[in-house]
Amino acid sequence: MTAESNPVRRLRRLIVPVLAAAAVVWCSVGAGAAIAGAQAGDPEASAARTTTATAAPDDSEPGIRISVAPADAADVTTTAAQEMAVEVANDTAEPLAAGMLRLLVSDDPLDGTAGIDAWSTLGAGDSGDAPASTEVGRAEVRGILPGSAATVRIPVPAGAFDAEAAVVGVAAELEVDGELLATGTAALASASAPASAPVGLALAAPLTVPAQSTGLLPADLLETWTAPAGLLTRQLDALGDRSVAIGVDPRIIASIRALGSSAPASAVAWLERLAALPNEIFPLQYGDADLAVQAQLGLDAPLEPISFDDALDPGDFAAPADGADATGGAATATPMPTTLPDDAALLDWSYTRTDLAWPADATVASDNLGWFAGAGLTTTILGPANVASPDALVSAASTIGGSTAVVADGRVTGALRQAAAAASDTEWRSSTGRLLAELAVAAGDAGAAQPVTLLATFDRSAGDKAERVQATIDAINGVPWSTPATLTDAIGAPPTPRTLIDLPEDDQRRSNVDRMLQAERSVDEFSAVLDDPTVLTAPTRRQLLSLLDVAWIPQGEEWTSAVGTWLIDQRAITNGVSVVPSSSVLVVASETGIPITVQNSLPYQVDVVVHVQPTNGRLIVEEPVDVTVEPESRSTVVVPVAAGVGNGEVSLEVSLTAQDDTPVGDPVLIPANVHADWEGLGATILATIAVIVFGVGLWRNIVRRRRRRSEGSEGAEAAEASGADAADADAAASGTEPEAATATATAPDTDPDTDTDTDTDTDTDTDTAPSPDRPLENPRDG
Repeated sequence: MTAESNPVRRLRRLIVPVLAAAAVVWCSVGAGAAIAGAQAGDPEASAARTTTATAAPDDSEPGIRISVAPADAADVTTTAAQEMAVEVANDTAEPLAAGMLRLLVSDDPLDGTAGIDAWSTLGAGDSGDAPASTEVGRAEVRGILPGSAATVRIPVPAGAFDAEAAVVGVAAELEVDGELLATGTAALASASAPASAPVGLALAAPLTVPAQSTGLLPADLLETWTAPAGLLTRQLDALGDRSVAIGVDPRIIASIRALGSSAPASAVAWLERLAALPNEIFPLQYGDADLAVQAQLGLDAPLEPISFDDALDPGDFAAPADGADATGGAATATPMPTTLPDDAALLDWSYTRTDLAWPADATVASDNLGWFAGAGLTTTILGPANVASPDALVSAASTIGGSTAVVADGRVTGALRQAAAAASDTEWRSSTGRLLAELAVAAGDAGAAQPVTLLATFDRSAGDKAERVQATIDAINGVPWSTPATLTDAIGAPPTPRTLIDLPEDDQRRSNVDRMLQAERSVDEFSAVLDDPTVLTAPTRRQLLSLLDVAWIPQGEEWTSAVGTWLIDQRAITNGVSVVPSSSVLVVASETGIPITVQNSLPYQVDVVVHVQPTNGRLIVEEPVDVTVEPESRSTVVVPVAAGVGNGEVSLEVSLTAQDDTPVGDPVLIPANVHADWEGLGATILATIAVIVFGVGLWRNIVRRRRRRSEGSEGAEAAEASGADAADADAAASGTEPEAATATATAPDTDPDTDTDTDTDTDTDTDTAPSPDRPLENPRDG
């Protein structure tokens, strides 16, 4: 099913049975009015209170729309002349030429609901059963540009209506160049309708905001909506101090309170004004979440917010300084401790009752009422399409399969919603006239029987047209054939057994919601990596509830897009902590460590456990390693491993878990090459290299010393030879024998204590031959 088909199907299912009181016929060129002729409930049921009515097609369908109503009121005075306003709107893409409007009135009063339905068929193409009518006036209408409208007033003479009629019919036909292009009808109550047995009417209205995907409403939107002309202010203006029960979205209350001192002043004043209202007030689900789909998906109970602590700023809840004076000036600088409100304080409200379930129209399945009751919601407000039509007029209080319900009347609710959504004054008067006519017929049907209290509900988006809501409520309260009743009155009336029509939600919608619930469960499991899991789980739950808002149902395409974006965001959270892939690792030692990098993309600190599992026995991982990763950062941890059996390739499957073993992220494979024997071989090679280097160094030292000794000995001999040569030269010059010169030569001065490498000793005797020319000094020696 396409995204567009879901809302179309739902609107068709809703409009046909519910908008029974449509006062305006939206006419297409050449086609006339679109008539919904099928009963929403049991086809065997009596037509007494069927929800058959003229219904407006989708606004996107181009056409010519005609609204007819009294010019200055929502009812008619049958005994006096008056004017009727006829509005022609050109919703086509082509200009509409000038034409002629013919005003018709019914010849006879419209008798009961059957008479109203028959009058609605006038101009529908098959109007053989339509009541007879008489033309009472004509008027020309100018040409109308695309997207524009023109209003013409046509006088109605006195006596045109039956003076005793409670409900009369009025119609307008548009002819252009002699061709009937469109017809609009209205059923209007007479101001003199009998009021002997007025019917009680209880009203219920939602106090909500447009569909949002945020779990808490931001301050800027709250300031806008609570401004003097803001959406929420206009809703309080329309509903406050009137006989209407208000279903409040608790998200509005919590959003204002969660801002503390930062809340806009207008929002705080709005909340105070809501608290002072005398209306019946009951809570909707948080975010006006769809109850029916939760029941149909088998949840244990309706979803509720988990916490608001993550959204509170302590600075917005600081107590006044100790000794602060009345004007706000601080007498001392002593700060007061900050006290944050708990969840109960943010959601607390003095509700009239808290046992009501208000699911969306036409969404409840057969076993849902028991599920609601099991959650403490013992009374369910049901739309008319979900319950078979009764044989006669009955009160709203009902019993359905042992469950308590209060059922909105289809005809009155349809007209009420049509009036609240009117786009122009003429359309509003026409729709309100139909609403008053339906109440007049209901009062006549009640007759002398026991009092009847009906219920009518506003649409979930009624707040967008709050001004029309206010005017419609005031119009109802101004007629004598209807009396205001409270929702408690409607629930407490004698109940009537009714039959539920099984209308489960669309399969595609349920499938999307189921995916959202699975995503939330994934975030919940993943949050175990945090010290405080609620910083993730709390906003996720609030956003989920907001996306289940009933206001999203008519916006199928927009909702599907919002859900897709949200699912991507949740996936990003669960992927926020991961193992960083690594290149191949070389293991060459019998015991080593594998570096593993963990990335944390979250703005919170996480604690995880790193597990490494080898794919074979070549590596043995000793123990998992705990690691703490700071916000938006990386951390590297070394996982101890030991070499196993053999060498070769091995893949390491690296995974993360929380401390409670909850898996985190996806495993990553890191390749590794194991060569643990390289450690011994490497050591041997290094030792050999060391020995060689040492030996070479030792050999070089020995060679160097020997060279030095050799060089020293050669130097001494050279010196001795040099000295002898010098002595010979001197001797020759002085006539002395070379030997004598040598004998008289003085040896180099040496220190007797100094070790030298020469063979000459200063103490050695030198044998000198005596000179032949000199006699011996001792004759005896000769």
